[in-house]
Amino acid sequence: MTSRQGTTLVELLVVLALVSIMMAAGAQLITHSIRLLGATGRAVRNPVMVHVNERIRRDVQEAAGLTAVELIWSEEPLEIRTRTGSIVRYSVIDGSLVREEFSATGGSLDERVLLRGVTSWWWRSTAPAVVDINIGHLVHPPPESISSQVVGYKQERRIENLRFATRGGWGGQRW
Repeated sequence: MTSRQGTTLVELLVVLALVSIMMAAGAQLITHSIRLLGATGRAVRNPVMVHVNERIRRDVQEAAGLTAVELIWSEEPLEIRTRTGSIVRYSVIDGSLVREEFSATGGSLDERVLLRGVTSWWWRSTAPAVVDINIGHLVHPPPESISSQVVGYKQERRIENLRFATRGGWGGQRW
């Protein structure tokens, strides 16, 4: 009888394949964790923007439709028709993102400032049930003015790119 020492080529290939699969799964887990950490860090730095994103998302997803469809980027107010017939309008007024709600008869129901320090506002509807929104804003705007004359003062600007789809309306089924 001869004794076998070492491993065969097939055994090495099987081990390499298993190690490769484990490394690929680990790499995906690490990249997902890094993305999640980045999103969490952004949310902690600016919790107001998290609130704005959730408010817009809720309005768009529960919408019955838009009052106008824009295939190219528009700075005009975004008007959303609700299932009850009222209109929700998002617009920038004097550097603030304002959410207004109007009844089906046209009377004002609610008006509130969601975000101050807005530097840009664009939206478009690339598909019947999808709305893209781009909001440029100052992360920590000064309380009374947009700019400061203090030497060394730097305002951090951020651009939020959002894409929302409706959960119904526009003739589609609920998710």
